[in-house]
Amino acid sequence: MSPLSPSPLAPLPLSSLPLAPLPLLPSHPGSVRRSFRGRAWLLAAALAFLALLAPLRASAKGLRVDFIDVGQGDAALVTSPTGKTVLIDGGPRKSSGALLAFLAAHTSGPIDLILLSHRHEDHLGGLTAVVRQLGARQFLDAPVPHPGGAYAALMRALAARGVPAKQAIRGRVIDLGGGATLTLLGPPEPPIVGSRSDVNANSVVARLAYRDFSVLFAGDAEAPTEAWLLSSGADLHAAVLKVPHHGSRYASGVRFLAAVAPRIAVISVGATNDYGHPAPQTLERLARRGTAIYRTDMDGDVTIETDGRSITVHAARGRRQALVAR
Repeated sequence: MSPLSPSPLAPLPLSSLPLAPLPLLPSHPGSVRRSFRGRAWLLAAALAFLALLAPLRASAKGLRVDFIDVGQGDAALVTSPTGKTVLIDGGPRKSSGALLAFLAAHTSGPIDLILLSHRHEDHLGGLTAVVRQLGARQFLDAPVPHPGGAYAALMRALAARGVPAKQAIRGRVIDLGGGATLTLLGPPEPPIVGSRSDVNANSVVARLAYRDFSVLFAGDAEAPTEAWLLSSGADLHAAVLKVPHHGSRYASGVRFLAAVAPRIAVISVGATNDYGHPAPQTLERLARRGTAIYRTDMDGDVTIETDGRSITVHAARGRRQALVAR
């Protein structure tokens, strides 16, 4: 596994914060010694109680995944049980403001890892502003080139901030701490060629796992990628599916959905987009499986929190759901 470096700017746990001494103000000079002993005993008892609670707080803190409403694009923030942060894609440039506002409210310091699923603008356009304003510690790049100024601007921003950029490689397992791991199931090897869009077809697909809980981030994968994943022997099962390619009719095939068997599907999509996303066929296939469908165009930001056993889903526009991870 490749552990992420510790975050020096991450919030300190309560148990590690220094406690300022409380002033002792007895009502009578003769009671100073008794007051001091009594207050010292209370302080010692309080510290002992906090020490007992510290492991409980640490074990109770779970995993959080936020699917951020960036319009017609993708952006998801993973926060591990130990506070490590992974940003998977960054939406289009025009949604940079919304993305930055969300990240500023939910993170502290640089993003530990930015993972780019593929080099289309609706997935990378907002990352330049994130790198410039918040910073990042590592960047994993998608494999297939795609011409455009947005990618070049992102590379310049990474270089200016000294962020190391590496190629995303199938099979890499990233330790996020606290028992959470992110495994790269793609890009496909060898690369898919001759598809409708080789950039989409060679998306980086990643599986997040924590105890009994898992999420499959499928980028803009389409039918050829799904076929390759099914033949690869990888574990595709996941409680949550980030629906590939915004719910396109060219993705989320019957065999693929059967292998993933998602309880929850999240479609990151813009309202009244020009592509007809999500396609009625895709919605029907998900509905036939009894999968709960969340859409950022209708639900806004979608947040999933879990202790690895139970799952809580709550959307910015009011929907809530609770279920078990398996």
